[in-house]
Amino acid sequence: MSKEERKSNLRVFLSYAASDAAQALRIRSVLLKQPDIEIFTTDTLSAGENWMSKLKRALAESDLFIVLLSPNAVESKWVLHELGAAWSLNKPIIPVVTQLEMSGKVPLVLRDVPLLSIEDLENSAAVNQILERYEAAA
Repeated sequence: MSKEERKSNLRVFLSYAASDAAQALRIRSVLLKQPDIEIFTTDTLSAGENWMSKLKRALAESDLFIVLLSPNAVESKWVLHELGAAWSLNKPIIPVVTQLEMSGKVPLVLRDVPLLSIEDLENSAAVNQILERYEAAA
C-alpha cells in the first residue's frame, strides 16, 4: 500500500518500557519527520481517564506496531502484553533494539523478524525501510 493509496495517516503504536522514555522520544521525533504519521505512546495517557480502554483502542486502530527492545523492555510485563496483543491482531511489527546484544533476547514472536538498531534510525533510509516493511505487509 503506497502513501497515495493510504486514505489517512499511518497510525503507529510505539511500545517501550517507561525507563526507556528518552530513547522512545528519539524514535518518535525521527518518525514524526515523515509526513502523514500519527504516533501513539502511553505517555499520552492520564490517570483520570479509562487508560486501559484507550490503550486497547489505540492498539486495535494502529497500522504498525514498533517495539523498542531494551533490557528493560524484555522484563516489562506491559511491553510484552502489548507485543502479544499486536501479534494476535496480526499487526506488522518492527522491533528496534537499543543494543546489538538484544538480538539473542528478543521474544519468541520476533525471532524471524529483522531487527533495526536505534542508531540506524538516524539514517533516513532506515525510516524508509520501516515504512516499506509496513507497506509490504499491508
